[in-house]
Amino acid sequence: MLSILIAVVIGVGIAIAMIVDQQHIAWSIVSGVAGYVVVQIIISLVLRKKINAVQAEIQAEMNADRERINRQLMTFQQRQPGNMNGLKQLADRLQSEVSKKLLTATERFKVFYPWSPMLYKQINAMKMQLYFQTRDYAEVDKLLPKSMLIDPLSLSIKLVRMYKNEDRELDSFYKKKCSRFKSDQGAFIACVYAWIKLKQQDVQSAVSALRSARKLSDHPVLVENLDKLLNDKKKDFSNAGFGEQWYALGLEEFKPKAVRKRNNGPMY
Repeated sequence: MLSILIAVVIGVGIAIAMIVDQQHIAWSIVSGVAGYVVVQIIISLVLRKKINAVQAEIQAEMNADRERINRQLMTFQQRQPGNMNGLKQLADRLQSEVSKKLLTATERFKVFYPWSPMLYKQINAMKMQLYFQTRDYAEVDKLLPKSMLIDPLSLSIKLVRMYKNEDRELDSFYKKKCSRFKSDQGAFIACVYAWIKLKQQDVQSAVSALRSARKLSDHPVLVENLDKLLNDKKKDFSNAGFGEQWYALGLEEFKPKAVRKRNNGPMY
């Protein structure tokens, strides 16, 4: 916003100065517009450079945290092999710590908000996702209206929160914002929505969403789920094939299959 204001002031100033100097009005206006554009470009370039520098710092910290988490998880597995519950609890705790650290790191972008209102909504979307990971759903609900929802994860989180809050606008939101995605992204969002509609006992809407998504994607999970619903096997509907992307939404918990030990008979 400040960049636009400064550019406008300079552009108008140039035009007025040229008119006062008895220059042709049309040429004065063209010069004013040119001045506005040049100032906007310069400010945008400087702003982008500073924002990229902050992003690079945060990315470096994230990479370091990721390596640290991987080392700790590997150490845990070596010391307690087979303790899957303990491993999951450790992973959740470490991820929560990193998410909280990243939430603090996003405050570094505040100084740029007056210059870029779009950035404010982008950072809010990031913060919203981080609060969702830490299961602070009150903060998630506060940030959702102030966030830029353009990626599958943000839109899926919005669908989940609308479902949990029993929001009557859920169907219209999906049709307006989510149904346009293609390929794997569209398949994932459609399957999330279909899962919700099945929980709401609305099989017809689930089938309709999957059919529409099927025209734009041949993702195996989408194809399989649509086939199950068309064959009256809604109990077999599963989004487990999406892996961590699905379980990150918190609608279902990952349940590792128990490994049966083979009995090779008595040892002599």
